[in-house]
Amino acid sequence: MKSYTHLPTNRALSKDKIYIRNREMGIQTSWPLHSHEGFEIYYFIEGVANYIIGDNIFQLLPGDMLIFEGQTLHRVNPDTEVPYVRSYINFLPSYLESFVPQELLDKLLSPFHNENGQLIRWGPEEKEDIDRIFANIVLERDKEKTGYRFMMQTYVAQLLTRIYRKSKEMDPTLVVPNASQKEMYVHRVLRYINDHYQENLSLDQIAGSLHLNKYYMCHCFKEVTGYTINVYLSKRRLDEAKKMLRMTDLPIGQISDQIGFNSAIHFSRLFKQHVGVSPQTYRNMNLTNSEY
Repeated sequence: MKSYTHLPTNRALSKDKIYIRNREMGIQTSWPLHSHEGFEIYYFIEGVANYIIGDNIFQLLPGDMLIFEGQTLHRVNPDTEVPYVRSYINFLPSYLESFVPQELLDKLLSPFHNENGQLIRWGPEEKEDIDRIFANIVLERDKEKTGYRFMMQTYVAQLLTRIYRKSKEMDPTLVVPNASQKEMYVHRVLRYINDHYQENLSLDQIAGSLHLNKYYMCHCFKEVTGYTINVYLSKRRLDEAKKMLRMTDLPIGQISDQIGFNSAIHFSRLFKQHVGVSPQTYRNMNLTNSEY
């Protein structure tokens, strides 16, 4: 499984500044760790799933909503033996800039800046309202009647306002993910990796630093995330490498050193294996194509 930039999302955002799916039921053979531009509103409707955002693991209940910055690595891990139904919206701030006053827009977007995502838990009556807003946005998009773009913006602004108000009303202790003991262990490992991925890490070092049994730690991590610790560590480093390749002109060897690889050759080989192109090619492509 690869960690990648989700191109369909980025292409849609580049074209329309918004990308929406309502009551999506499709099942994939794998659910890769990925990132994309803009912000995401993910609404869980039915099924059994946990969702990894940064170093948080959210055990979801129907009616839960996750809001986060798309550039944060994230991955859903659903049980494919039962129906998995969800709705989601990805959008750029510029989608609403000409519609919502900047001061208000900054306030409405503030809940999305939680580094590891934020959980919004809607009540039964509130869920009906959220379902209705998603349905109205999609209806306007699909019908394309006069003023449909304005109507879509109106509904998105309403949804963001509901989210902002709810985020201020909720008791902070209620939005902590419902974690089992295994998930709590994995949360600690994720946080440690995200804090120390630039270092020369080993499984023994991680287990020792967290006072965990190495074998049980590895078992829990694979069961909860679907990845081995070493694979996740590589993906975390490569995600940071992609950002540095896009945003800096640092030599590739220096980037390799800064993200924890002992060898630039090993870094380049692993980068091409996971991303599909060499680091230099990736950098060159992003000079003219920010969607790659």
